[in-house]
Amino acid sequence: LLSVNLDPSLAAVRDQFLASWDYQERADSQSAAVFEWFWWNLLMDTFKDDLPKDYWPEGGSRWYVIMRNLVEQPNSPWWDDKETEAVETRDDIFARAFDETVTQIQKEYGKDPAQWPAWGKLHTATFRNQTLGKSGIAPIEVLFNRGPFETGGGKSIVNATGWELGESFEVDWLPSEREIVDLGDLNNSLAGHTTGQSGHAFHPHYDDMAQMWAEVGYVPMWWDKESIIQDAEGHLVLTP
Repeated sequence: LLSVNLDPSLAAVRDQFLASWDYQERADSQSAAVFEWFWWNLLMDTFKDDLPKDYWPEGGSRWYVIMRNLVEQPNSPWWDDKETEAVETRDDIFARAFDETVTQIQKEYGKDPAQWPAWGKLHTATFRNQTLGKSGIAPIEVLFNRGPFETGGGKSIVNATGWELGESFEVDWLPSEREIVDLGDLNNSLAGHTTGQSGHAFHPHYDDMAQMWAEVGYVPMWWDKESIIQDAEGHLVLTP
């Protein structure tokens, strides 16, 4: 995209957001939001006219591999839009997809790039209770669900928070727990849970880790009994 010949106004937007982007999909990154929006349009513009609807790209890891190979073939028939009389090339589709991206963002957020959303504004995670959280009754869902939480990450990267192409950028799969295990000193290990340790909606530990998870935070993951007892908040004693 950085080498594609664009209209000057589009080129200015591209250069502002993508020319010096560090390729990190942090929640506060506007560049990540622009790229992912472009990625959505690029896949649809490339494959929508060639594949039945059931096989339209969902944007997962295999599509990165497919596109990585395809960009090396600028005149591949995959680039041609069968719904037009012209014969499109790779650069035509890249330019179209970016034009659509800018137009769509401007329509929703205005023409001032400073007002455009960061990735976390689009890429949110909502934790829905598996029993009552999908009841369809709004007051009940409010009691049992938590979110949305702004978060970073994306498909096929270490901070794996996926979303489904063609619907929204909302997180629809994620790591329920993250761990960093120090095999040289297990007590130096860290962990982060998505919501909390309790399954009771009104318990303080039902959702006390949710914001920490969204920010890719961690808590100590103790391994030896002495450290666990010392750091324990309380004790549950089970007697017959």
